Formats: sequence, structure tokens, C-alpha cells
Amino acid sequence: MLVCVASVFVVTALAAAAAGSVLLAEVAADGRTPSVRRFGRLFRAALAQPVAVLAPAGLLVVGGVDVVAVLGGLPGGRVFGAVLGLVLAALLATGLRGAAAWRPGRRWPEVLAAAGREAVLDWRGSIGLVVAIVVVAVVVGQAPAFVVVAPGLLVLAAVAVGTRERR
Repeated sequence: MLVCVASVFVVTALAAAAAGSVLLAEVAADGRTPSVRRFGRLFRAALAQPVAVLAPAGLLVVGGVDVVAVLGGLPGGRVFGAVLGLVLAALLATGLRGAAAWRPGRRWPEVLAAAGREAVLDWRGSIGLVVAIVVVAVVVGQAPAFVVVAPGLLVLAAVAVGTRERR
């Protein structure tokens, strides 16, 4: 729920997911009880670098322009729309990977670059994250009340993908 509240402005979603992933990793590693105060400190630390806000803002702008172009009757719009959907899902999965890998003191450009490489190298995990994004989108579309827990579920999926053993 903290991730949802901190993501209300949408451009803060990356920082909120990063703070939530640190809390989840701490719970999984040593059973540390998460607190609102700790989340707030992590959230502020994640927002300290402009990339934490610029990356989601850029994704919104580019995605919005592309969606308007497709809906406006762009020639080949159906094919372009399908490709656009896959690209946006891949970018969201990469952003989730980056949020799960971020820790205080790490710089966002390096974290996101590593997440991009990891998204390609661990393609099975990336497909899992894309499936999680689609499932959460369908659930929220069918029952909008679940929007409160949806961001947290995506963070949980990203942390799980990042910490699982590869086979």
C-alpha cells in the first residue's frame, strides 16, 4: 500500500518501487519489520537523483505520444500498436528490475543500465515480469479496487525475479 500511495503522482513510481523493494528484501533476508518511517527515508533517497523522476516522465510522454498516434489512425497502426505494447511492457519490466536492484547509495543510471542488460540475459525472468504486468492490468481493469495493492504486487514480482535461482 505504501508503494501505491507514493506512486500517486506516477512520476514517483520508480522511487516508490525501489523503496518498497528494499523493504521486501530486508524482510526476506533477515525478517526486519518494515515501517512507514523507513519507507519514507528510502523513498526520499531514491528521489534524490533526477533520473528517478525523469525516467517515468519520459516513458509517459513517449508512450502517450505513441498511443495518440496509433489511435489517431497512423498507417499500419495495428501492427505498430502491437509492437508498441510489447516495447512498453519490456520497458516496464526493465524499470521494475531496476527498482528491485536499487539500494541507497547506488546511482540510478548505473542501476537502470544493469537492469537493461539483465532483462536481456535473464529473458525468462523478463517474460515472467511482463506476464505479471499483464495479469495485474487485467485484474485492475476488472476490479478497480485492486489498484491499491497492484503496485506492491508488481514490486513483489520484481524482487522475486531478482532473487530467484536461475536454472
